[in-house]
Amino acid sequence: MSIQMDGVTEASAFQEAYSWLKQRIRDGRLAGGTRIKAEDVAEELGMSRMPVREAIRQLSSEGLITLRLNRGAVVTALTSDDMREILEMRAALEGLAARRAVQRAQPADLEELKEDLRRLNAVNDDMDLWISRHDRLHERIAEMAGAPRLAAEIRQLRTAMEPCLRLSVAGPRLAEAMSDHARLVEALASGDPERAEICMREHVEETARAML
Repeated sequence: MSIQMDGVTEASAFQEAYSWLKQRIRDGRLAGGTRIKAEDVAEELGMSRMPVREAIRQLSSEGLITLRLNRGAVVTALTSDDMREILEMRAALEGLAARRAVQRAQPADLEELKEDLRRLNAVNDDMDLWISRHDRLHERIAEMAGAPRLAAEIRQLRTAMEPCLRLSVAGPRLAEAMSDHARLVEALASGDPERAEICMREHVEETARAML
């Protein structure tokens, strides 16, 4: 049972702190290397330190925060080697998801995927909305693969790279990214698992080049 704290449960306070921190790490407002003080976050959100500390521990388990012995918590700063490793993992795992998605896809799935692409291409200069719709398209492919563990791993890797993605798709690269996604959806609709896997790997590798 959740403990009641002035009308707010401990569980809901944890969720608020977790969401608040995670969003600010993902959108770059808390940059890599930034120290996270539980007391400062608790004061900002008007809650006790305990749910904030739990949120910090959870984000540490997801790789977004690094806990340093006797030095507190900092937002994880990715080196170029870290990014290269994550993107290589993404290419392999999302390539597998694309292959499985083609093998399992129903006509309704492909129509929803095409709608996701239309919604993504309709975004102009709202980066938050673009990221949200970009994630939805990639989530759709992972869902079509029918492999929950695979989808969870891909999601965690994509979240870790979001601040870098926001920088890499700015300006002319945004138009290129839209073209990449169109080719990707076309490959998934082709019914050819190998083509879909190769196209997904190339898509992630192109993103890697832009980031690195």
